[in-house]
Amino acid sequence: MRKLITLIVSATTLMALSLSAQAYDGDISINSADLSFSTGNFLEGQSIRIYATTKNNSTKDLLGVVRFFDNDNQIGSDQVISIFSGNSDGVFVDWYPSFGSHKIAAKIFPWVTEIDDPSNNWVVTDIYVVQDTDHDGDPNTSDPDDDNDGVIDENDAYPLNANEQYDTDGDGTGDNLDDDDDNDGVPDESDDLPLDPNETLDTDSDGIGNIADKDDDGDTISDIEEDNTGLNPLKKDSDDDGVNDNEDAFPIDPTEQIDTDKDLIGNNTDIDDDNDGIRDEADEFPLNKGPVIELTDEDLTLDFLEEFTFDASPSFDEDGSIVSYEWEIDGRPVREGNSLKHIFRELGDHTVKLTVTDDSGESRSREFQVSVLNISLYTQLILILILIGLAMIIYLKYIAEAKNKEAKN
Repeated sequence: MRKLITLIVSATTLMALSLSAQAYDGDISINSADLSFSTGNFLEGQSIRIYATTKNNSTKDLLGVVRFFDNDNQIGSDQVISIFSGNSDGVFVDWYPSFGSHKIAAKIFPWVTEIDDPSNNWVVTDIYVVQDTDHDGDPNTSDPDDDNDGVIDENDAYPLNANEQYDTDGDGTGDNLDDDDDNDGVPDESDDLPLDPNETLDTDSDGIGNIADKDDDGDTISDIEEDNTGLNPLKKDSDDDGVNDNEDAFPIDPTEQIDTDKDLIGNNTDIDDDNDGIRDEADEFPLNKGPVIELTDEDLTLDFLEEFTFDASPSFDEDGSIVSYEWEIDGRPVREGNSLKHIFRELGDHTVKLTVTDDSGESRSREFQVSVLNISLYTQLILILILIGLAMIIYLKYIAEAKNKEAKN
């Protein structure tokens, strides 16, 4: 009986070996040496090509596919292999790895599985991919800006997230996603200063919140002054008349805005806006005060052939400046300028006229009467008369008395 069992086992073993030899007579294989990579520098986000070489260990021409896997997830599509007897065939796939550890595998799927040895169809290797968040070729360990968002890591609350840089209120939600960056209870869309928990309003949009701003509406009038004068510190135009408070002579009167002559009567009511004595309806320049003509010396009795300087430099224009001076003597233009030197060569009265024009185009004229006398001649005659008078006094006082005394003796 024991011999019979031994014979049966031996026969079964021989049959199994025979069947095994017959089943694997079309074998395709791959081993660890047949799996390689385009680089040994594994960086996150870099394109890496994975190569696999398969061998036909039989006398038959064989077909199949190779599939590549990354942590059991297939990379790319099936790669077809077609191998002549006793030869090999290579395939590859491009891989874009993420940061971390990866188990890379290549597996053969022969078209005729029943004649293939499955034990040599699978090869696996472990790969570690260095972190490079922004895929710029510079690993995070040496990259000063890992996510390449323009904010260096040491100042970036989210150094690995290019969409976030700051977390103002420290609530763990980046400012770009946070509806209330400063956590002051006012949503960013309604908060003029969304990064300042102490401020929510900035009426004049000057970057200074109303709490700290001394001029909330930016009209150059301080809030305190506006409160004291009845103005609205949150409105540049308190009376809504279209003129800002700092330019409105009557900022709380919507019917008046301008007071040209500063007489506290608005131009809409004032009948002489420039207070020049000419009613607006008859004034060619109702909003402009004409220039005022003045001379340094207005005692105009002059000596014959004497050079005299008419100096109009004291002339002025209250609301602007004088732009031209035009002189006339006896109806004849002589020159322009704020002063005039002239010698009168005729005795008698002469008319000097000065016309000045201001920067608004309004002109004013003034005439001066000049008396030209031969003062030197008159002076000489007066001196002669004085000398004659003195001579007569001397004669009468001394000579006449001497003669009288002599006659008495």
